Formats: sequence, C-alpha cells, structure tokens
Amino acid sequence: MSGFPWGAFAVGLGWAAAAAFAVMLATFAVAVRKGVHRVVDAAWGLGFAAVAVVTCSVAAATGEGDTGRQALVGVLTVVWGVRLAVHIARRGRGHGEDPRYDAMLAKAPGNRNLYALRMVYLLQGALVWLVSLPVQAAAYGPGLRRSWPGPVPSCGRWGWPSRPWGRPAGPVQGGPGQPGPPHGPRAVELDPAPQLLR
Repeated sequence: MSGFPWGAFAVGLGWAAAAAFAVMLATFAVAVRKGVHRVVDAAWGLGFAAVAVVTCSVAAATGEGDTGRQALVGVLTVVWGVRLAVHIARRGRGHGEDPRYDAMLAKAPGNRNLYALRMVYLLQGALVWLVSLPVQAAAYGPGLRRSWPGPVPSCGRWGWPSRPWGRPAGPVQGGPGQPGPPHGPRAVELDPAPQLLR
C-alpha cells in the first residue's frame, strides 16, 4: 500500500467515528422516547451507511482516493445498510422489548437507560466503526487501474484466459541433447508483461 494517504485516513477515522456514534446517540434518543431498546438493532445497518457516506465525502472533499471507487463503495454500503435496517425494523414492528435486552437491563445497576447507553449503544457504535474499517480504507485507496491486478482486471488487460499457466523459465530442459531437470519439473514463471502489452 505504498503511497497510501495515512494522514488523511487518520482524519477520516475521526469523522467515521463521529458518524457512527451520532447514529447510535440518535437511536438512543428514539429508544428512550419509545421505551424499547430493540430499535438499536435496526441502527446497525444505518451506522454503516452513515460511515460510508461521511468517509467517502470527506475523502473526496480532500482530494484523496478515487472518485469511482468512492462512489461504488458508498452506494453499495448504503444500499446494503438501508436494506438491513428496513428488514430488521419490519421484523420487530409491533413487538415489545427484545428478551435479550430485557434480561440485560434487569441487572442494570442504577438507571436502565444510562446502562443501555454504555453497554449497548456506545459499544455498537465502536463496533460499527471497527467493522467498517475496510470501507473506510477503500475510500482512500487508488482506483482499480492503479491498484494491484485482480482476477477481473487481469482477464482483459493481461489476456489471462489464453495464457493461464505462464511461460517456461528459460529453454525447455530435457530435450534432445539437453540434460533433464536437476531437481524435478522445470520452473515456470508467470508472465508479468505478455504480448498484449509489448
């Protein structure tokens, strides 16, 4: 990852954390008003969506990363996160408190809501931030053409289907007048610059 903008990424980590905790604090306010903390489950997907939008926006505003990659990562994460949030919210609609939260909050020392804030919402916010680190890093990474070759780019650019096994390293050993391989089969190297690029 040479050339990765570590300084800008570190600043972006702070913005991402702020986005994750803002979603969880807003969800906490809704839960206290409703008297049901199960709504935090739906906020999990929204937290990822918020982190993706904020991270990609901050990276683009500072001129870091690739705009195509940022758009792709942002859109995919938002679609997934919103879909997850809607699914969980629909599944829990009309039900009371989740038995897991009931059991946990029954043991709360002192105020149940403050205990839930500390043990559920802030913890969930930290986990959203941690699990979304690949999304955050992707927003600051180079575009596909400048990154390492993956299987999809290499198929078209390197002509991989027609030459999947590389080429022999040096002349073929074991032919007429040549000794056989000294240590097993001949070595094969992958061709880093095939005929398509020469």
